[in-house]
Amino acid sequence: MSNWRDVILKKFKNQSSSFLIVYDFDFLLNEEVILNELVESGYHVLRYEDSMTFRYIYEQKFRGSEKDIKLIVFANEDISFPYEFEKKALKIKMDIQTIFPKFSANIIRNMNRDDFDELYRLHLAYHGTTSEQDTLAFIIKSFYKIPYEIIDGEVGLYKILLSIHYQKKDIPEVVRQFLYDKWFQVHAFKNIPLKNLIGSPSFFYQYLEDKWKSLVIKVSSFDNGQVNDSFSIEYSSPLADGDVRRMMNDLFLDGTLQKVKGIDASRFPDWMKPGIEAKEPGEDVEKKLYYLYEEIISKLANAKRYKDWINIMEYLAEFKHSSISIGKKQDELMDKVNQSFTSWMMNHYHSLTSLPPYPKPKLVHHIVHVINNDKNVNEKVALLVLDGMSYFEWLFVKNHLKDKGFSFDEDGVFAWVPTLTSVSRQAIFSGNTPLTFGKYITTTASEEKGWKAFWEEHGILKQYVTYQKGLGAETYDRNKIRGLTRKATKVYGAVVDVIDQFTHHAVLGEKSIISQLQLWLESNYLEKLLSDLQRAGFTIFITSDHGNTTATGIGRISEGVLVEQKGERVRIYNDRTIYDDSANQLPVIKWSNIGLPEDYHVLLAQYGQAFVPKGQDIVTHGGISIEEVIVPFVKVEPIKGSGLH
Repeated sequence: MSNWRDVILKKFKNQSSSFLIVYDFDFLLNEEVILNELVESGYHVLRYEDSMTFRYIYEQKFRGSEKDIKLIVFANEDISFPYEFEKKALKIKMDIQTIFPKFSANIIRNMNRDDFDELYRLHLAYHGTTSEQDTLAFIIKSFYKIPYEIIDGEVGLYKILLSIHYQKKDIPEVVRQFLYDKWFQVHAFKNIPLKNLIGSPSFFYQYLEDKWKSLVIKVSSFDNGQVNDSFSIEYSSPLADGDVRRMMNDLFLDGTLQKVKGIDASRFPDWMKPGIEAKEPGEDVEKKLYYLYEEIISKLANAKRYKDWINIMEYLAEFKHSSISIGKKQDELMDKVNQSFTSWMMNHYHSLTSLPPYPKPKLVHHIVHVINNDKNVNEKVALLVLDGMSYFEWLFVKNHLKDKGFSFDEDGVFAWVPTLTSVSRQAIFSGNTPLTFGKYITTTASEEKGWKAFWEEHGILKQYVTYQKGLGAETYDRNKIRGLTRKATKVYGAVVDVIDQFTHHAVLGEKSIISQLQLWLESNYLEKLLSDLQRAGFTIFITSDHGNTTATGIGRISEGVLVEQKGERVRIYNDRTIYDDSANQLPVIKWSNIGLPEDYHVLLAQYGQAFVPKGQDIVTHGGISIEEVIVPFVKVEPIKGSGLH
């Protein structure tokens, strides 16, 4: 059976023109598989963002070789192409209605592109009208498998939401609103925060955690007869339902839900013990490690898209966190994951540059576009870049802040390669690919200028935009936070660079970083900063420019220009000849200069290796290990009970 991509790809088969301009307002070409298929068919594919970037790339890559290449340039907005290109191109228009003629086009536009495969299959069997209500009702029942009419109590609601949130299904707003409108009428749901439970995984999990803790405390006060009387517990809580507790057990194992601490689990019924921390934590950790290992290996076998790798990174960070807590090594699994990830990066990283920033960022330079797209007109926003923070370190930060009452909506995003501060952090603040700031790519001196230029281009004058770096090393002082002291600030960008400093001074490797990070977190600098920003009315986002990894020296290389002193896993060459010679003589990875300036040639160390004296162990960054490349992108939710919800 054909799939929806075939409908798209058919338009590009047997084309007489070698230069195609595609107006794609429904974001149909913004899909990894389609982009890879087009590349394999011999096309160069370029997403049009603005005329300056387009001209730069065209002159650099295609000028002079037009007769020998097939080029597709696609735009997601109704823009005017420069006339010199428009006059020689064949124009094509894409429309979602051609793929799903029986569904409401407006509803399908709101669906996630990852769901199109199954929606296309279901569409072929659909016999309803093209109305929005009919389309929605059919999709919710047939695709999401939600029998919304028969959900009349908390057990049914928890089963549905556990299934949806655990599978990390991004529920479109139209679906959330439909479910809310239907369920709000159910009497059993009158006194629960229904809208947030449906819309926010982090809120839902926090709500479950609180409910679970209350149940454990309640049962701990029962006498022995009541504890062993399953009816008395099941009567008191929907969390005692067999299906609900089985799904929750997995969430306790993978670290999504925190177990209740400080209570003796021995007198509780067996089904409750997975959610109560054992007296000897090592027992729990061993079970958790086994579960996470099996999950990662299973996911590794099917990892094809960028989202698969983000999911693996989340599990891997939890695995590493748990391993270190009992002094267990994780080298074998890290090697296995990075062998596959390196291969994927070499073959597929380039396709990320053609994907749109929306609805979620794929590369770090997309972040500011997403923040701008999602913000309300008068909403104040703050972006905190925790320089050098890997997903692994984020777990320590997150757990500390959760204990202080914060919660988060989390996702992952890919750093720019090479994973150096001057490349990736500058991309975050400018909202541009590195090739557009080639003159400044070796320094962050123009970061503030790029940050203000982005927001000015998007309608916010620079006097309302504030930038600050070098935060975190001193005792917290509200009066030193420019986003708070400059009252006109509507957009605040800040760099907290203590984690990167911990990394580069890690005498005892990762142990040093963890120890210093925990001490810094206990100073409550970050907690106070977040609290003050929230009180001042800011919506806060946290991200990182790159992670870090452990590596052993293979010896220094004398040629080449090192961009950043501590980027020991990368060498940058201006001279192509020296670059090629070095690549042939050394055990290195030759990185394509996708999205990088023309004279910026990159050699990367293999996983676990660094260009430092032979045998020296360091923690560093610059390469393409999963720990360096995939970093967290987080929206900070208001503190419970603060009145800021």
